[in-house]
Amino acid sequence: MTSFLPVFTNDWLLDYRPFPDKPSNVFEEHWHEVVLSLLFYGTIHLLSPFVMSRWMGSHYTTLPKRTRVNFDVHVVSMVQCFISIASLAPMWNHSHWQNRLNDPKSSIEGSTPYGSFVAAITVGYFVWDVIVCTVYFQLFGLGFLVHGLAALYVFSFCMRPYAQPWIPAFLLFELSTPFVNINWFASKLPAGVIGSKTFIINGLCLLFTFFTVRILWGFYAVTIVARDMFAVWNDNPKFLPVTILGLNITLDVLNVFWFQKMIKIATKKARGNTSTRAAAKETAQKIE
Repeated sequence: MTSFLPVFTNDWLLDYRPFPDKPSNVFEEHWHEVVLSLLFYGTIHLLSPFVMSRWMGSHYTTLPKRTRVNFDVHVVSMVQCFISIASLAPMWNHSHWQNRLNDPKSSIEGSTPYGSFVAAITVGYFVWDVIVCTVYFQLFGLGFLVHGLAALYVFSFCMRPYAQPWIPAFLLFELSTPFVNINWFASKLPAGVIGSKTFIINGLCLLFTFFTVRILWGFYAVTIVARDMFAVWNDNPKFLPVTILGLNITLDVLNVFWFQKMIKIATKKARGNTSTRAAAKETAQKIE
């Protein structure tokens, strides 16, 4: 099914690393990409208020300050999810992933310059995410901070490298993020800015992608990555598979909990017990 996708192994940004000339590990080789990614997402965050003010006018500027802060964070999240989706595609057909049944060692310990690049830019995003969740802790709370730290932990070890070929399998969760963000925007913007049909279509897409990608694929992916991790159990520190699998299973269980909430809200909407806008707002609250 993925044979049509290209396979990238090279990383052209390596030529722009200021130092060291002879890196001794993957992080030293790609550290500048972590920094560039952090600066990129930080810049989008800083520019969002100016762009949104010009583009959306009073629909944005009249929002409460806390909502505008959250709005800007969702703008960055929207950019990040599309970058993640685009960057993961060239990793699917690499032999480290495709040949994992015959070579689980390469599945877990394999690394390419391009895979390390994807890991680096993802780490940069989650460094930004942790900073924002810390600065605005009263707005986002402990849950978002813990989620950011957990994701940062997992993707950082892809630069060890550990389970780097599995990056696309778990970045695939981002397929549902655009619909999550659109639902959030729709719940916060004034009534009429986004039509009811758009609400409904986006809601259906959200339910479908969330269930197929974050639940069905989520549980399947953690099962098969566990197989590969245990096949090379003695080759790596034991805390790596234990903590990474534990975090992923916890996230999968939380996704089931959130999906149940979404189904209840959708059922209320279908029965006419809540308005479209109220349903979008309630969904946004449940999955944040």
